[in-house]
Order: sequence, then structure tokens, then C-alpha cells
Amino acid sequence: MSTQPEHESPAPARPATLHELRTALSRYGLPGDREAFEQALATALDSSPIGDLAAVAEVIATYRHRLTLRTDEHAMASLAAPIGGQQWTPAADAFARARAAGGDR
Repeated sequence: MSTQPEHESPAPARPATLHELRTALSRYGLPGDREAFEQALATALDSSPIGDLAAVAEVIATYRHRLTLRTDEHAMASLAAPIGGQQWTPAADAFARARAAGGDR
């Protein structure tokens, strides 16, 4: 019997190839992650001297790390933790947007 709720998909294994990274970014990344990765990868590849792909490796490592954070429940929980005693709630966010739009008059 699985301990994982049925509505959640399991965290992906750490991608070992570019194909796996692209697939994982498409499936588990935030909106736009895959496109931003492709753009950053192309830029790094086009600007790298032949024989020195350190910039390409850095882009790959950065997006692998982002994906790891995105799929790690402990990392996401720490990002959502209150800072300075403030707690985010959907209602607080809605009120903040309404105040910013002038709805507090």
C-alpha cells in the first residue's frame, strides 16, 4: 500500500540526461521553466568557446537544482514558512491585492 496520496505524483528521480531534465521540467517545473531553460541553454552554448562548456554545465546544474527544490516537500515547506512572524494566507493575499488596487477606501 502506498503512503503517497493518490492526487500527488511521486517526485522524479534526479535527471541524468538532458532528455530526462527537459521531461522533468515540463512535468514538474513551474510554468515557463522549460522555455527559460531552453533559452539559457542555447545562450550558454552559443557564447561558449569550443572545448569549454562550463557555462552550459552551469545552466544544466542550475535547472537540475531548481527542479530538485521544486519536488522536495521539505524545501517547498521551508520556502512557505513564515518570515518575521508573518503568515501567508490566501485571504491575506487577496486583501493585499485589493489594498494595492485602491480597494481600501
